[in-house]
Order: sequence, then structure tokens, then C-alpha cells
Amino acid sequence: MIIDSHEHLGDCYVYDHSVSEEGLLGALNKNGVDGALVFPFPGAADAPAVHNDIAALAKKYPGRIYGVVSLNPHRSPDEFDREVKRCVDMGFKGIKIHPFGHACPLGARDAQKVFVAARTYGIPVIVHTGLGVPYTLPSVVMQPARQYPEVTFVIAHAGAYIYSAEALLVAQECPNVYLETSWCSAHRIREFVEKLGPERVMFGSDIPINIESELAKYRSMLPDETLKCCFAETARSVFKLPS
Repeated sequence: MIIDSHEHLGDCYVYDHSVSEEGLLGALNKNGVDGALVFPFPGAADAPAVHNDIAALAKKYPGRIYGVVSLNPHRSPDEFDREVKRCVDMGFKGIKIHPFGHACPLGARDAQKVFVAARTYGIPVIVHTGLGVPYTLPSVVMQPARQYPEVTFVIAHAGAYIYSAEALLVAQECPNVYLETSWCSAHRIREFVEKLGPERVMFGSDIPINIESELAKYRSMLPDETLKCCFAETARSVFKLPS
């Protein structure tokens, strides 16, 4: 069983990316990926419309596609909460904040909307780290993780290799923090597993073209039982996915 805990759908006007339904499903099929957590890019022109597309895809492929909210926090409190609730009611499993792509550092007032929504609806927060420093340093996750100990935080990209040692430190200090490892090196992923345990580490690819190389990193160095956990069980537990 393989669950990709970090995938996107639609267009991004911040990073000039685009992922179609056909491109996403084709990459999942090609690489034997059984399920994926899918969210809009931070630069989506109309995130609610992409949420609708993801919900439709999840309905078309039940048990394979799971939605994650990704909504710019600079909306009014009522509008933000209404859209998060709508998505949760449609079965979405988490909420994402991109401090650079959303132009919302985690210490900003509007970022609190994300953490409060996660606590209110009982869903994890995914935080982009890596590209976009200093706002995207893994260390910025420590303060909200401590402020909201009842909320689960996933450090997306685990610092994207160059800041991966910092991501590990945050996870060691905060038991409610987990690491998603896209764009990290194989030896760093092994260190995460050794120091945190595989139940705190999850596979993710970020974009469809990256799935094959991210899977190869894990398969090159970890035994099957550890792969089983990192490839599916961690994500299933964190995002409360069905067995």
C-alpha cells in the first residue's frame, strides 16, 4: 500500500505549475500509488473551485483520492471558516498553509485562522517548508505546534533537504509534529526514521513527475516493514483515512 501524502491539482500562478486530473492519475497508476492527499496549489486563482474539482475526483475514485483544504488565510474570518467547513463536510482530511505562497507567515494574525480551524474540525495542519525562507524555515512551526498541542502538524518537504536537520529538531521537540519528506535526500530520510521512528515519517512527492524518484529514495535503503509504515500507515493514522 502506498499513499502519497502531498499532491496538487490545478494551476499555480505563484510557481507557474499545472497538474491535470489525467496527469495526476496517470502518475499514480504508473508508480503503483494506491491513494493520494490532494490540494490546490498556493497560487490557485480560485481555490474553492479547485476544492470542488478535488471533491469530484474523490467521489469518482473513492478510497483513492482525499482532499486537503488549501485556502489563502487573508480572507475574512467568516468566509475562511465557511469554506473550510464546506470542505470538511465533503470529506476533506486536512488543511494546508504555505507561508510564502499565501504571503502569510505563521506568526501573522491571519495564520491563526488555519490553526483554529484545524482544532475546531479535528484535522491536521500541513505547513510548507523549504523554498521561501525565512518564512518557510521548519523552526517557525515550533511556536504554533506548542500553542496548539492538540493539533497535529505535518512539516511538508521536511525543510527540503537544506533545512532538513532543522525539521528533525522541531519534530524531536514537538511530539505533535510529523515529517513529509519530498525533496529530501535518501540519507536524511533514513535519519528521520532512525531518530523519530517510521510512525512519524510519511512519503510524499509534491508533484506527479516526482513520484518515481521519491519512492526510489525509500526503497534504496529501508526494509519492507519500515516501508509499509512510511508509505501508508503514518499518513493513514495522521489523516484518519479508512483502512
